Amino acid sequence: MLTEVMTVRTALAAFFLLLALYLLTASGHFYSPDEEAMYYVTRAIATRADVAIEDDDLVPMPLREGHDGRRFSPYGILPSLAALPFFAVGAILSSGASVEVYEYLTRFAVSLLNAGVTAATGAVLFAFVAKLERGRRAAWLSVVAFGVASLAWPYARTFFSEPLTGLLLLCAVERAYAARVRNDRRVLLAAGFAAGLLIATRIAAVIALPFLALYVGMSAWLHHFAHQTGSYGSTVERLRAVAMRLGFWGLGLVPGVALVIGYNLARFGTPLASGYGDETGAFTTPLLTGLTGLLLSPGKSLFLYAPVTLLALAGAPLLWRCWRLETALLISLVIAHVVLYARWHAWDGGGVWGPRLLLPIVPLLAVLAAPVFERATATRSSAPRLVIGGILAFGTINALAGVLVNPSIYLNMGIPRQLIYFDAMHSPLLAHWRIAAERWQARYGAGRCVLGDGFYFSEARDALLPRMTGGLGVISCRSDRPTLLMIRINDDRPAGAPPGNPTLNIAGRHAELRGGQGSVVRVMAPSGVPLVLRAQPFEQAIPGTERQRMVGLRVDEVSAINDRGVRLTLADAAIEPPPASPRYRWGWYFVPTVRHTTDLWIGYLVRSEIGPRRVATVAALLVGAALAAGIAGTRMAWK
Repeated sequence: MLTEVMTVRTALAAFFLLLALYLLTASGHFYSPDEEAMYYVTRAIATRADVAIEDDDLVPMPLREGHDGRRFSPYGILPSLAALPFFAVGAILSSGASVEVYEYLTRFAVSLLNAGVTAATGAVLFAFVAKLERGRRAAWLSVVAFGVASLAWPYARTFFSEPLTGLLLLCAVERAYAARVRNDRRVLLAAGFAAGLLIATRIAAVIALPFLALYVGMSAWLHHFAHQTGSYGSTVERLRAVAMRLGFWGLGLVPGVALVIGYNLARFGTPLASGYGDETGAFTTPLLTGLTGLLLSPGKSLFLYAPVTLLALAGAPLLWRCWRLETALLISLVIAHVVLYARWHAWDGGGVWGPRLLLPIVPLLAVLAAPVFERATATRSSAPRLVIGGILAFGTINALAGVLVNPSIYLNMGIPRQLIYFDAMHSPLLAHWRIAAERWQARYGAGRCVLGDGFYFSEARDALLPRMTGGLGVISCRSDRPTLLMIRINDDRPAGAPPGNPTLNIAGRHAELRGGQGSVVRVMAPSGVPLVLRAQPFEQAIPGTERQRMVGLRVDEVSAINDRGVRLTLADAAIEPPPASPRYRWGWYFVPTVRHTTDLWIGYLVRSEIGPRRVATVAALLVGAALAAGIAGTRMAWK
């Protein structure tokens, strides 16, 4: 059995190791208008000491009109408050720079919040499992099942509220359990405090409060029953003990409830208006439909995106033998959340990775699975270990698919959601690996020429060309033979546009090109060496929109033939220049025509246009923090 000191130290090791993983695989951006809304609340608090969202040029966000006609986010205030230190770091890093750099770096920093939140959830999970006397190995496997082999990893890269909800829910359960074991009222206050903050994070989390309150009351009843004798008088005393325990727990709720009421007053002028009043009647999905989608569908099943769920089914009866009240609480919370969101009109959680709305119960499922891990590590038979290893590997592969590819890419390819959710061959779990393989092959495969950075999407439906470049366009040919490359360009500009002065750069060599309506460039292309077309960009309206983009040249034709007369294919790995304002950039990260190879922060950072010094600073800080966390976690784990 682990001592309390060893438990705390090893839990910290789990935190640091998960944090290192999450920082190295962070995305550095947002995924949805929901995150944008919470970000703007953070920014309003930091810059104006206000919670209203005031801007004339915002991306579409699900805002609500409050008092005085101002607009407010309907989401909980706590994620926005928790993000304030991260926002401050981003603001410091962008000091003295343009507003575009400020917006990019503050968003980048805020997107890292859930890396720490999810790592902290892993630490609390380890401590909880260890206190349930499941053993060190079982606790570590529970952490891996949650933090690496489930959808928790992809969501550690977002600014959604579910990771913080999951942490607080687990803390509320763990502290309530600790209060029962220790019979300590101060710990009970902490349990109530975590439960109160739940509703300040996500209003739907109020569903957990009755079950937590029932657990606290039953704990008091059973504790008094075990230490007292008598009949009528004893019953009265037990009821008094229950009331006292619930009173302390309820007192802990006060800060969170006060935060919710204060936020409602600031937004809508009334204490009970949460911004979700018009959605209270939105529980319209038939229960069986929602349950089928959340539990059994190939595109959204909890069993596929968090395979620890399967182990939890086997572990719950084992945990029941020793910890009946705790098992009942965990199972009740899991069932309540599943049923709640199965009835929700958007049971799928929107255009996101897996069953996002069920993420808060995944740590609870990992606790329920702990007895299975304990038995597998204690037996000499290899079969249980192979089964668990296979399940964890399966979960890790699925999670990695959501890390490497932005989930919105596939969801914006025009495939019907019914197929994505309910047809196994269209499941994102397979589609993401197909997308990753295709994009990797397009950029790095041999025997082809590649349209790379700086090219906008093709305006022809079934052809790669013609297409515009930004200030530059990169072409590279991958062949083991000398290759003759022919490029036909057009630099015909509208009246008032600056002269293009087009140039071609190859391995540091600079050649001026002829402007005007068209010219042909023929050059021997070294294998893998980028050819960079440059031109002074000018503003051009984006077809079908009111927005502008900065374009340089139009490339009409590209052909390549090696010295044996073999024609190289043309591959599309184009990544267009990011929008000038980062507030619109969240779409740039997932538009299918913008062919990012991975969804990792480093690839975006080098294209962020914030300047080489800031790029180097941000990269050094992030990698340095990840290495420091990894080293600290490794040392603690092995002591």
